[in-house]
Amino acid sequence: MAYAGLDVGTSGCKLLVYGLDGSLIYRSVRRYQESGEKGYRELDPSLVLRNVKSVLKEAGDQCPVEIEAMAVASLGESVVLLDAFDNPLCKSALTGDSRGISQTERLIEKYGRRRIFEITGLPPNELYGLPKYMWINEHTDAVRCADKVFFYEDYIGYYLTGERKVSYSSAARSLAFDITKKRWSDQLLAEAGITAKVMSKPCPSGTLIGTIKPSISEELHLPRNMKVVVGGHDQSCAAYGSGLNSMDVGECGMGTCEFSFMMLPGPVMNQKMIDGDFTCIPYILPDTYLTSIEIPTCGILKNWARDQLFEGIRQRCEQKGENFFSYMDQRAAETDTDVLVLPQFGSSGNPDLSMDARGTITGLTIHTQPEEIYRAIIEGMAFQSYMAYEETQEFGVNAHAFVCTGGGAASALGLQIRADVFNREMYTLQTEESGTLGCMMLAAIGNGAYQSYDEAITSCVKRKTAYLPDPGRHAVYMEKYERYKKLYHLMHEGV
Repeated sequence: MAYAGLDVGTSGCKLLVYGLDGSLIYRSVRRYQESGEKGYRELDPSLVLRNVKSVLKEAGDQCPVEIEAMAVASLGESVVLLDAFDNPLCKSALTGDSRGISQTERLIEKYGRRRIFEITGLPPNELYGLPKYMWINEHTDAVRCADKVFFYEDYIGYYLTGERKVSYSSAARSLAFDITKKRWSDQLLAEAGITAKVMSKPCPSGTLIGTIKPSISEELHLPRNMKVVVGGHDQSCAAYGSGLNSMDVGECGMGTCEFSFMMLPGPVMNQKMIDGDFTCIPYILPDTYLTSIEIPTCGILKNWARDQLFEGIRQRCEQKGENFFSYMDQRAAETDTDVLVLPQFGSSGNPDLSMDARGTITGLTIHTQPEEIYRAIIEGMAFQSYMAYEETQEFGVNAHAFVCTGGGAASALGLQIRADVFNREMYTLQTEESGTLGCMMLAAIGNGAYQSYDEAITSCVKRKTAYLPDPGRHAVYMEKYERYKKLYHLMHEGV
């Protein structure tokens, strides 16, 4: 028996098919590009659907086993507005899109930050959905003409089955979902001219949506009895696919942006969380809640440094057929540095979320070597994450280890630095695709192949490499961390 996870992201989609032991059977990937300029970041729903259909049809033609069921993980916040004939009415505004700042200010003025947080579990910020939906409604007629409003998760589910169900974790990214009552907030949706009747029904992840439509089965060469199951927000699915099922372990997804998730003792909502822009969101597991740390400039900052600061080194690596990051990791592992980097190059994560921040490199001399700056970038990302993590401990978080996933988890240097800064174990998994694995597990749960969420984790999630903290290095890093915090507060006063 085989089950599939489909991950619909900002820059591409991928379908992975697994056995019930978590072994990979088949993989298909397509890439696409966002568009926009001058602060706009958009995704074309038609482009996304075309690529999703392509990976599904390829699987229908080439996967060596039949897929029993599948679930979808998708990017958060962005919505797909369809008319009565299921045609997209506009492009989707992405998380980093600058639109929605003034709309956020109006929401805060009308309701207050605390009231919004108590309903949604999200400190009001333009990176979430509702301010973007408000902007669309104020500047286009797309909302007024919309017959259906989807996230990408339930958009694909609807395309496949004709049924409309969305996970709590995706709905929660809207800033218009009541996380304790588990239903849409009519009051907040109304701020964008949206009513609950055009939204999908919120459901727990792992809920059966339906069976693939015969016409779609025929078009994509997929099994006629294939089931589609509610998946979730991509980061939540990745946390589940990493085995996050207790407060003892946190999950850190290290990609273009970095998301860390830790379980809360309950639906915690206090002023400290509001002040630090921390979330309280429904998790995949029933009646559980997560808080998160978001660092938006991680992988993207390393790529910027590769292409701008270290262009000559990158070119030499390409000429020799070497991987730039592996080469720089090796050089940086053999050095220490007094250079400090604040990684807020254009945007800032917790505890001061901002889509208009500036980064800093300090401590340079004429003798500073490239590997010192490179190492300082990695240290700066670890310090920023640790500073946010320290604040989460004040409202009940106490993870003793972190499972690390995503492209950044391929760096042994990065994970050892993270272990030494946090003074906690960091470990990786045998799979590099925790998001699709989490979806596969949910698909199998929805189809009755596993009897519980924990059984799926036990069957599929397997550890690979552990990075243990060095007490001596931790002491050194805590001295440097104090300097980092002083610099951070000097540079970000009033952010």
